[in-house]
Amino acid sequence: MRIIFVILVASVLSILAFKYADQSLGGAAILASPSELSSNH
Repeated sequence: MRIIFVILVASVLSILAFKYADQSLGGAAILASPSELSSNH
């Protein structure tokens, strides 16, 4: 039971870490559609 709890906490922390990493690296560009990217350049 303790192992399952540790896995759940680790997965939530990793998801939050990826979210903040995407925002700091410019997540808007990653989530933008190809047409928006082509219009920007």
